[in-house]
Amino acid sequence: MNPFRRFSILHVTFLAGIILALVFALYTNRVWEDYYITFRSSKNLASGHGLVYNVGDKLHTFTSPLGVLIPAVCSFVTGNSSDTAALWLFRGICAAAFGGAITLLVSLMRKLAWPAIAIGLLAVMLLTDAKSLDFTINGMETAFMLLFLVYALWAHLSPGTRQWQHLGAAWAGLMWTRPDSFIYVGLIAAGCWIFNQPERTGGDRRQQFFLFLKAGLLTTAIYGPWLIWAGWYYGTPVPHTIVAKAAMTQEGMALQEFLHGIWQLPYLIWKGATAAEGSFLPAYYMFPTWPSWSLPFGRILGIIASLLWLAPRLRLECRIASLAYFVAISYLSFVPYFPFPWYLPATTLLAWVALAGTVGQLWQSNHSSVRWVVGIGSISVIAGGLLLTVAAAKQAKAQQTYVEDGNRRLIGEWIKEHSDPGDTVFMEPLGYIGYFSGLKTYDWPGMSSREVPQATKLVGSLWQNLILYLQPNWLVLRADSEGDLTYFSPILTGMSYDRVKEFDRRSEIEKLDISGKNLLLFDSHFAIYHRRNPMRHDISGHQIASPIGSSIRTIHGKDLRLVHAPGFMISKVPPEANSVQISFGFPDDAIEGNPSTNGAIFYIWFYDGEKRIQLREHRLEPKLYPQHRGLQEITIELPPRVDPANTKLIFETDAMGDTAKDWTFWSMPRFE
Repeated sequence: MNPFRRFSILHVTFLAGIILALVFALYTNRVWEDYYITFRSSKNLASGHGLVYNVGDKLHTFTSPLGVLIPAVCSFVTGNSSDTAALWLFRGICAAAFGGAITLLVSLMRKLAWPAIAIGLLAVMLLTDAKSLDFTINGMETAFMLLFLVYALWAHLSPGTRQWQHLGAAWAGLMWTRPDSFIYVGLIAAGCWIFNQPERTGGDRRQQFFLFLKAGLLTTAIYGPWLIWAGWYYGTPVPHTIVAKAAMTQEGMALQEFLHGIWQLPYLIWKGATAAEGSFLPAYYMFPTWPSWSLPFGRILGIIASLLWLAPRLRLECRIASLAYFVAISYLSFVPYFPFPWYLPATTLLAWVALAGTVGQLWQSNHSSVRWVVGIGSISVIAGGLLLTVAAAKQAKAQQTYVEDGNRRLIGEWIKEHSDPGDTVFMEPLGYIGYFSGLKTYDWPGMSSREVPQATKLVGSLWQNLILYLQPNWLVLRADSEGDLTYFSPILTGMSYDRVKEFDRRSEIEKLDISGKNLLLFDSHFAIYHRRNPMRHDISGHQIASPIGSSIRTIHGKDLRLVHAPGFMISKVPPEANSVQISFGFPDDAIEGNPSTNGAIFYIWFYDGEKRIQLREHRLEPKLYPQHRGLQEITIELPPRVDPANTKLIFETDAMGDTAKDWTFWSMPRFE
């Protein structure tokens, strides 16, 4: 017998998924920034230090249980001796999961009697999707997400005595992959229930309800142990990554935007106000220099995919997938503060199930004109997708060469060489710099440290205030942009931090002829700052932060605390206190000489144990207005508090323009 006859389309699909993923890996050598955030915990676990980012600090600094545990196994198997070997082993596992996902999906569509053109379109678009390939091999958990998402679809549409077991296992796999997968679990189940066809799903709506109940109990049994263990080990089963990112979203605003935006979705997609086009385009497509046709390409496909669930005669699986895509892309557009590209491959899969199934149904109409349109449209879409994937591969290779290995990794290694034990570093791009520096990190928005979200609650999200409060030894900032210290806090540049090193690849990147070059330029130039002197000047019962040391000065017969702007004093509030009296202002000599102060803004904030509330804002310009001179005295009634034992008042001053003679003062608060 010819051994090649034993190979079916499913074997080909599976091997194609593995080969394409590994070829993408070999060509680009892509390692995603976030992989190193997770892998630091993975390697600590494999080395016997616990599943922690910082040894001894039990903080849940990763999102995906599978995404951290499988790399830990890979590192352990390789003897913790080669990060590269562990990564390639993980890549191989992910490539097999990616191939398995596409193969299971093709198998399902063959069982559902899709025509060959629809199955071919579905397989080709998913096998060659730039994001799916990239996030399969760059260290993310995406391939497992796709595999279990397909498994859930398969289970919903495969009636039988063991259907609930398959469904429960698929849901559990999704939850083990990402805890926010309950969104996809609920959306697909809702689609099956709303558009239910008993002969396809295995029962009427009442039977479907009990099927979901049994499957949910199994999911709980499989996923529950992780929640119990995480709650015991970390004190909470909620990943700190979610806590940190949630702090960046205004309470209630995300829900309002979602409810407002979902009913305008097709219109907003065309305007470019959603993440929908991202389902069909490379990661971070919004950075310029991609082909001019790419945005209309993605938006047209997004609009169609989001509306197909409204077609009553469309195949069941297409309506289910379209509804899930419609709600999921609305969620990703309006709830997270940014639609990160590793969230989008799941929506890409759902969209192509809806689109390819619709193509198949139109093809089966047997109208020659319809077939011509469908055929030409399918070829055009495949050609467009392939062009974008090739361009994305070139961009990914260049980014790995010039940005990841050629900039961020070198920054981490340089800081490690020049830092002292116990040093801390503040930055936004955490992965490479955090992993290769090995330091305690204060990243924005605080995924690796509890200190940053806690500080944000007290002093706000301005980086100047966070740096003042946390006083990290090192800063890594994007130079020559709004994120650079010289831009957002000249006084810290001049008085507290020295610019000690720059890493700049702009000239090399500018010469590249690739799509999406502006993404690389965004990460091409970093400046490293080293702290010159302490900025915290705490006293008993009060936390004080200022670029210049704080002192007591007698003004108008009162001993007052000088805090140079920008700065703040944080005071504990006694649980029984109902009001506070405070004096503030400028010393008399602040308006004398040249230069003199041009004023400052005085803020009083109340932290009730969960959030901070602004109580007062006063702008004082003593040189211009005599009434702004001397002691300013106020009494404030305190609001109700959520946690009386953890209530604080924050007395903050910020400069108005320059900081010359901005020695502001506060009295010690008097509580009643």
